[in-house]
Amino acid sequence: SPERLNLDARGLTVCPVLGGEERLRLLNYQNNKISCMSNLHGLPSLIFLDLYNNNIQQITSLEPVPSLRVLMLGKNRIQQISRLEVLSRLDVLDLHSNQIRSVEGLSHLSELRVLNISGNQLHALDGLQGLRSL
Repeated sequence: SPERLNLDARGLTVCPVLGGEERLRLLNYQNNKISCMSNLHGLPSLIFLDLYNNNIQQITSLEPVPSLRVLMLGKNRIQQISRLEVLSRLDVLDLHSNQIRSVEGLSHLSELRVLNISGNQLHALDGLQGLRSL
């Protein structure tokens, strides 16, 4: 369906440029070797982005997809929660099995209902203020 694109386990090292995908709602990049989040422009309907099990080190380039409701970033190399300000409608955030040491940058996510931060190197669970729906 033009609303879903499954690029699971394709050996990708970058997010490819996707043109003419205005109706795309679900984008699956699971089990690749992507090290940098990019090329998300031109996807105004995207609500589900899955980058599980890649090599991502930083959360970046989400400005073009403010409609995102589900962001799956488990099993990557992320060290810091950042740059999520634009995702005011985010409902599910999965950051399990990364290298995150502290919870931060989430207070504005008022619609967040599910947060998975297990399997990280957390020393404290501060930074959850403002998450009224959690």
